[in-house]
Formats: sequence, structure tokens, C-alpha cells
Amino acid sequence: MAKCKRCGIKTVLSEADIERMVGEVRSMPRIRLTDEETYEKRLTVCRSCEKLEYGSTCALCGCVMQVRALMRDGHCPFPRKPKW
Repeated sequence: MAKCKRCGIKTVLSEADIERMVGEVRSMPRIRLTDEETYEKRLTVCRSCEKLEYGSTCALCGCVMQVRALMRDGHCPFPRKPKW
């Protein structure tokens, strides 16, 4: 299993891992979430990005793309010209 060189956490997440993380974020009362339409658009953009690794990890910032796209104040970390 590949691990993040920086923090030691596994980098290849299962669908269940991702669903659990997204569910945890959705249940946090103070986290502002984007609407479903925006979330799906962001996921589509991220899934076609050359910086996406393992189907879930942004190589630019190391975040789980499905979580970052869910946050209302989230942004694409692509240099100079964010993709969303």
C-alpha cells in the first residue's frame, strides 16, 4: 500500500474510505458545504485533471478531492489558473 511520504497515511483510499470521510464532513455542523450541482461539477473537473492521483488525491495539495470539492469555500489549487 502506497503511503504519503509526508504524513505516513495510506494514499490509495477505497470507495468506503472516501464515503466515510465525505459523510463525516457532511455531518459537521459548522462546515459550510456547497450545493450538490456545484459539487458534481467540481468532481467532474477534478476527475479529468492530470494532477489527480489514485482517483482521490490531489497531487498539488495532497487533499482528498471529494472532500475539498464538497466545501463551499474550497478551491482548486491548480497554479496560476484554478480549474474551479
